[in-house]
Amino acid sequence: MGYALFAQRKLVLDGQLNNAQLQQTQRSNEQYALATQTLSLQQQLTSMNASQSNELAALYADLASADSGMRDTINASINQKQAEFEAEVDQINREIYQVSVKENAIEMEVKRLDTMVTTLQKQLEAVEEAEGSAIDRATPKFNGVG
Repeated sequence: MGYALFAQRKLVLDGQLNNAQLQQTQRSNEQYALATQTLSLQQQLTSMNASQSNELAALYADLASADSGMRDTINASINQKQAEFEAEVDQINREIYQVSVKENAIEMEVKRLDTMVTTLQKQLEAVEEAEGSAIDRATPKFNGVG
C-alpha cells in the first residue's frame, strides 16, 4: 500500500472515529438529561405523595369531628381528592415510563457507539502499524546504520 493510501485511510478512519466519539458524547449528554428528568419526576411524585397524605389526613380529621350532615360532603371531598391524586400519579408514572424507554434506547446506542469507537481505534492502530512497517521496509539499510 502506497504512502498516499495509508494517509488517505488514516484520514478516513480519523474522521469516522471523531464522528463516532462526537455521537457518543451527545448520547451521553442525552442520557444525563434523561436521568435528571427521571429524578425530577420521582421527586415530584414523592412530594405529591406527601401532599396527598397531608390533605387526606386533614379531611379524615374533619370527618372524625363532623356531624352526620357534613360527613357525606367530606366523604365526597375525600373521594374526589383521591381520584385527582391517582390521576396525577398515573400521569407522572407514564412520564417516567416514557423517559425510561428513551433512556434504554440511548443506552443501546451508546453501547453500539462504544463498540464502533473501539473497532475504529483498532483499525487506525493497524493502519499506523502497517504504515510504520512499510516505511521500515522501504528505508535503505547502510552498513552500521539502521
